[in-house]
Amino acid sequence: MRQRGFSLLEVLVAVTIIGIGFSVVFSGMTGSVRGLQRVEANDHRLELARFKLAELDLIRRIRPDDSATGVFDDGTRWTLKSTPFIPAVEGGARSNPASVVRVDLTLEWMGRRGMQQRIIRTYRYQQANAEATPSLEEQLRDLR
Repeated sequence: MRQRGFSLLEVLVAVTIIGIGFSVVFSGMTGSVRGLQRVEANDHRLELARFKLAELDLIRRIRPDDSATGVFDDGTRWTLKSTPFIPAVEGGARSNPASVVRVDLTLEWMGRRGMQQRIIRTYRYQQANAEATPSLEEQLRDLR
C-alpha cells in the first residue's frame, strides 16, 4: 500500500530547483540595478557639463590658448581649453576684427574599466576687444 504525499528527496529536489531559480532572478536584478546606477551617474555628469558650458555664456571674452580646471561634486575632473579656430584679421581690405575660438570641455572620471574620458566641443564667436581680458580661470572664479 502506497502512502500519499512527497518523499523527503522530492521535496529537497524541488527546494533546490526553486533556490537556483531565485538566485538567477536576483543576479539579473542586481546587474540591472548596477546598470541603472551607471546611467544615472552618466546623466548627472552630463548635466554638470551643461552647467559648466552655460557658465561660458556668462563670460565676456575667452582668450585663445587659455585653460581652466576643476572638480565637480561627484569627483569628475573637468578641463576647459580654448584654441584659436578663426583668428581676427587686422587691417587691409579683408579686415575682420572678430574671431572664433574653439573650447573643449574634457571630463575625466573613474569608471568600471579605469579612467574614462569624454570631450565636448563648442565654438565661440567674439568681437575684438582692446581691453585686457582676464584668464578663463579668473573669470569662472568671479562667477562664483
